Amino acid sequence: MAGAKLINPGKPSWKKTLVRAMMVCAGSVAILLPAWLPGRSGAPIERGTVEFLQASLLAAAAAVMLGALAHAGPFRPVCRVLAFGLLAAVVGELEDFISGILGWPFPEAWIIGVILLVALVTAMKHRKAMVLFFSTLGYHAASGLIGSALLILYVFNRVVGNKRFWQASLGDAFDPNIPVICKSYLELLACYLIFIGSIGYAVTLARRPPL
Repeated sequence: MAGAKLINPGKPSWKKTLVRAMMVCAGSVAILLPAWLPGRSGAPIERGTVEFLQASLLAAAAAVMLGALAHAGPFRPVCRVLAFGLLAAVVGELEDFISGILGWPFPEAWIIGVILLVALVTAMKHRKAMVLFFSTLGYHAASGLIGSALLILYVFNRVVGNKRFWQASLGDAFDPNIPVICKSYLELLACYLIFIGSIGYAVTLARRPPL
């Protein structure tokens, strides 16, 4: 079966699965620890730190995919496309940091557009490998992690990061910094899940399965 070429044929182990799940959960908690520290600085400084951490996690995920290139065999184009997508996300996070926090102009739209265009051209030139990869996404746990990250970014964050949600919840105790900080930390958690998912994809693609 063609779809099984990207699946690990090794014997499954519930112990290894449990350990991996616990490590991912522990990392998800640890990544949010700065929000619980006493004596934090003002919201702009805190938000800038979180935005920088987001960009760092996405850059690390892109580096993981680029590192898998040398071992991916016929699936090198898939690694390149995923790396380009992650680099575009890095540019978006850097724009939030540079423009939103530092107040400096940053032409992120042009840079992201060029990166995504290169990714699209690469995907079209290597359609066979891309189709096989996407046909097996449902078999990999990394897809669940990245899917969760996308749900956080584009569904859950739209509610929790909305000031009207907090105004209705807190009433007179509402602070305008609350939705901003919550949104930033949720995005940080999503970036962490994308980083872990990218490691999972890189390990799978680096096994160089035959087409």
